[in-house]
Amino acid sequence: MQSVDVLGDVLRVLRLRGSLYFDACFCAPWGMQVSSSSQASFHIIVKGEAWLKLDSQAEPIKLQAGDIVLFPTSAGHSISDRLDSQCLQGEAVVQAYQNQQPLFAGSPADSHQPKCNIICGYVEFDRALSHPFLTNLPDFIHVDGQMRSRFKWLDSAIEQIVLETSVQQPGGAVLIDRFTEILFIQMIRSYAQLNLQQQSYFSALLDDQLSTALSLMHNAPDRDWSVELLASKVGMSRSVFYGRFNDHIGIPPMKYLFEWRMLQAKQKIQNSHKSLSLVAEEVGYQSDSAFQKAFKRFFSYTPASLRKKTNSTRDGG
Repeated sequence: MQSVDVLGDVLRVLRLRGSLYFDACFCAPWGMQVSSSSQASFHIIVKGEAWLKLDSQAEPIKLQAGDIVLFPTSAGHSISDRLDSQCLQGEAVVQAYQNQQPLFAGSPADSHQPKCNIICGYVEFDRALSHPFLTNLPDFIHVDGQMRSRFKWLDSAIEQIVLETSVQQPGGAVLIDRFTEILFIQMIRSYAQLNLQQQSYFSALLDDQLSTALSLMHNAPDRDWSVELLASKVGMSRSVFYGRFNDHIGIPPMKYLFEWRMLQAKQKIQNSHKSLSLVAEEVGYQSDSAFQKAFKRFFSYTPASLRKKTNSTRDGG
């Protein structure tokens, strides 16, 4: 439970937002080239088949009905009915479908052509922030039917997205956005459980001692933590804890604590009317000047300038 809380904290700070581009039936021939962007895209193959080619690897991947692919780092790729099909730019395809002008709808004469029901969507978050969650994201996650049988909770998110896109009930758009965000989280959790042998932030979330240490820092960023104190709290020696934390998460415990304090401070400044002195105290700084210097060193701007910008945005300026 502690590791889930840590992940939830991180996702809240990153301001996760998701939605769909479209839910469509593509008639062959069809193809999309999706360029790298600021959004993590995903595709759900509801019915039919498709070929996926990643810019970063030579071998294509055959996708079947029930497969879902997620690109957390927005890696460039193409998806099509055949390997040699012409691929249109993804932006043009999305714009056409959002303007009710489908590009791959086919015609009555194409009734026997292969078809693919596909849902395409995205999840975006603040990539400008510095956190091991972001640096440890994989370029590509593929969950096929066999893997979905191991992670039943994925099915519920996918089924709800498919249902809401088909029935178009009041409030459906809001539900689709939430289920899209849930799907992203479930995919990340699936990836973590399938890659426990790889040392990463995600494997740390599933490690009892490391996740406990992360939870302690997340739950009480104002406490005067030290490597020795955290190690004793999780029942490890200082040297073993430091090495294991650094190996999995990629940065030392005190650097992680510093960065988490800064992210928490930014969130508090943006989402509350607390004084900057109180924010400083809540993230472990007794000195306002020390907090301001640390904040500016991390973000390259001051807490006061962020507060001013936030207030201006709230006032519609």
